[in-house]
Amino acid sequence: MKLFEVLPDNYFQLLTGPNKHMYAEAVLFLYEQSQLERFGIRYDVLRDLLQEMIESYKEKGIDFSPEEEEGDPAVTGEATEWQSGQLKVEEISRAQANALIRRLAKLRWIDVEVRDQYEQYIVLPHYTSRILALFKELCDNRTVEYQRFAFVTYQLLTGEEAKRRPSFAVREAAQVTIQFQQELITLYNNMKHHMEQVVQKMSIQDVLDHHFDVYKKQIVDLSYHRLKTSDHVSRYRFQILQTVQKWLLDRDLMEETIEDGIRNEFYADRQEAEADIRTALYRIEEIYNGLDEIFYQIDLRHNQYLRSSYDRARYLSQQTQGLDQMLADILEHFSRIRNRIPEDSFPWPQLFHLQRVNTLTENSLLPPRSKRPLHQPEKHIVVPVSDELKAALREQSKERIRKAVTRKKVEQYVLARMGERAQIELAELAPQNPEEFLMLTFVYLYGQDGMSAFRLKRSEERSILLVGPYRFHNHTIVRHNKYGGFRAN
Repeated sequence: MKLFEVLPDNYFQLLTGPNKHMYAEAVLFLYEQSQLERFGIRYDVLRDLLQEMIESYKEKGIDFSPEEEEGDPAVTGEATEWQSGQLKVEEISRAQANALIRRLAKLRWIDVEVRDQYEQYIVLPHYTSRILALFKELCDNRTVEYQRFAFVTYQLLTGEEAKRRPSFAVREAAQVTIQFQQELITLYNNMKHHMEQVVQKMSIQDVLDHHFDVYKKQIVDLSYHRLKTSDHVSRYRFQILQTVQKWLLDRDLMEETIEDGIRNEFYADRQEAEADIRTALYRIEEIYNGLDEIFYQIDLRHNQYLRSSYDRARYLSQQTQGLDQMLADILEHFSRIRNRIPEDSFPWPQLFHLQRVNTLTENSLLPPRSKRPLHQPEKHIVVPVSDELKAALREQSKERIRKAVTRKKVEQYVLARMGERAQIELAELAPQNPEEFLMLTFVYLYGQDGMSAFRLKRSEERSILLVGPYRFHNHTIVRHNKYGGFRAN
């Protein structure tokens, strides 16, 4: 569908011409009233509100001049009356409010309905509601919760909605992800817009005001800082990518999603459903895989703004310093010719007060910085290692490896105690020395990861044995095949 198949032809003509600012404020005001009066605004109520707006503009010295439409006797008659001075001030502003409403209706921004008792109500067409909602969002400086997009996507793909309506969950997750990308691109473009603004400032104060009062408050505080700290999406990014991969590889889950989409009449046939669902999943995966590049470009744009702001302030400071130097030269010239001009002939005291200042001397300046000498590394001396020392170190390493506790040693130790039995209790492995107690610790460790030839089965009684200085729970050790479950005798 094309744009002007939805919107009227002259729709945006309202926002052109000398009254565009007043029309813009009027339609935003109309949108706020439509949120309060959801089923229509009474014509006389809106006319009175617009009349107050027009009168407030008049107090600021801005007059509203409605565009006269040829062939419209109502508009032409009212315009003739208020231009000729036949109407009072209140009547003029009311006639102007009526003209404003008629123009909104003519350009199809609003619809006027006649209801019971011939009372007129103003309602917004569906396209006007959406456009005004976008205008309102553009005018508001809002804080963007970037982590919210990742959280909502994760909840849609892994929550109860994905189990009950998987097709709906995938479609909504794709829409939220695309909106997330659009918000990041908007942040990137806003940084570029502010960078273009700061380089046009003509004074250091303007640069500082823009940097701290505009860029910092609107970009850094509301978006950039949150994106780099509390709103960072890395918390959910990996889980989202894992879920999407599982969705694409799990044939049963994909079939269930396709059937759900057809059942809910999202798609006409199976081929369309599968193509759209896979496209949505690939889109989510592509966006979250490409976040690093987007974050890099945002950081790069932020650094470009900081450099532009600094360069502009430095340039303006140099220009200002040049003007100050010129004024200083003028004052210095006046000080030289002061003795040759009588005080009565020139009002020196009224112009400025001159004061003698002693010049700087070498003793008042800091000593020059000395250059750090180049680093001279010490000469590297190679000490040969004898064959006897190498052999001794090799034997020490072998002995350390022989004494090391490995999974294989622990398995041999346990299986030797078990013999042909399918299970034994830990009491049979009661330690008599620190080495056996250390071995018992590794039996606990390797008996719970499922990768050993035995498995530790915890006892429900939770009895504790005391053998000498050693205390431990008396669990059961069961023979286990680490590649395929338990092994039979």
